[in-house]
Amino acid sequence: MSKLRSGAGRGRIGARKRQPPVHRSGRNGSIRRRAARNGAAAPPEPPLVVRVARPADVTHVPRIQSMILEAQQAGAIIAERTGEYLTRAIRERRAVVVLRGGALVGFAAAHAWESERFVSHSAMIVAPELRGRGLSRRMKQELIDLSRRRWPRAAIVSLTLSTQVERLNKSFGFESVPYCDLTRDPEFWKGCEGCIHHPHLKRNQQQDCHCWSGLLLPPGAARARIIPRDAYGHPSASGG
Repeated sequence: MSKLRSGAGRGRIGARKRQPPVHRSGRNGSIRRRAARNGAAAPPEPPLVVRVARPADVTHVPRIQSMILEAQQAGAIIAERTGEYLTRAIRERRAVVVLRGGALVGFAAAHAWESERFVSHSAMIVAPELRGRGLSRRMKQELIDLSRRRWPRAAIVSLTLSTQVERLNKSFGFESVPYCDLTRDPEFWKGCEGCIHHPHLKRNQQQDCHCWSGLLLPPGAARARIIPRDAYGHPSASGG
């Protein structure tokens, strides 16, 4: 009987064919990979939670600022907000957040002006991958409800260059008004200083600019007709 030569049986005639690895569940690893490639069911997506901000949400401030910056770089006209501004809005519970699995994917804030006669909504931002899913509407509704609970007699003002925001606000009952119907609080108007159109606003003595201006009155209130006046109290050419 002849002896086997060295190396016989290693991948040659007479060698046992190697079997594919078996997953501990009993399925072949190759079958599992093939199922994944064929579009096997993915884990369910975490639910989107829209709620009033809590003090612990200040950990999301860097993420909010990053989202605002990304939106600006993509061409959106949205004002920058300092970390202090965002932190105060969250700690004072006058902001709304959208969370998905603990990660922040949306934000908006409310701010009262002129001894709480007016309220504005600002810094509304939604993660790009979630736009078009109605989150802005859900946030706006939450902000309006928050504003009504906290400042029941305040009129909610809107000043925006975005046609999408204008349409959204009109769908909630905002009406177009002249600038003279908005708050005269100088701190409110400071928010326009970073806008490219601020020189135009200044030339028109804060009575006209490129932004759409809207107002949502509290239930049962009627808008008084105001004579538009310039920064010096003189009647303005801007109509109501």
